[in-house]
Amino acid sequence: MRRLIAILAPLLGMTIAGQAAAQDKLLDLRQPTIVVGALHDAGYKAELKQNSKGEPYVLSSANGSDFTIEFYGCTGQNDCGSYQFSSWYKAEPLFTIALANEWNVGKRFLKIAVDKDGNLNEYMDFTAIGKTTQANFADIVDWYQVMDADLAKFVAAKKTPAAK
Repeated sequence: MRRLIAILAPLLGMTIAGQAAAQDKLLDLRQPTIVVGALHDAGYKAELKQNSKGEPYVLSSANGSDFTIEFYGCTGQNDCGSYQFSSWYKAEPLFTIALANEWNVGKRFLKIAVDKDGNLNEYMDFTAIGKTTQANFADIVDWYQVMDADLAKFVAAKKTPAAK
């Protein structure tokens, strides 16, 4: 009996490891179509689009608001070097460089900036070089979603004293 267990235990371990590897496939995020599929697999809606320059981007949503994933350093529609999650709030007097600095000094991943029109832009950049797992990409999307919700709370808290 011990001999049978000694023979079967490694085989069972290899089977379990193989199943785990199959569930967490490697992704080539340089390809925008792969990013769309990975978003779908993570439970998000995702639509591949093109901007006015013909460059690819993905439209998705989290926390009840839309966000985009823009690609940089692409060869045509593929082989992109990096990507950026982003969304924005329409201009308000509250959106100042001081507000952006207050957020940015305390946050590591999601950064914000105020553009020339007074809109508040949020963004999170990632490299697409090399491959990553579906689990890692889902975690990246989750980080964006969590930080986006934190930003919404931060902005709401800043609006409340301003309204008084």
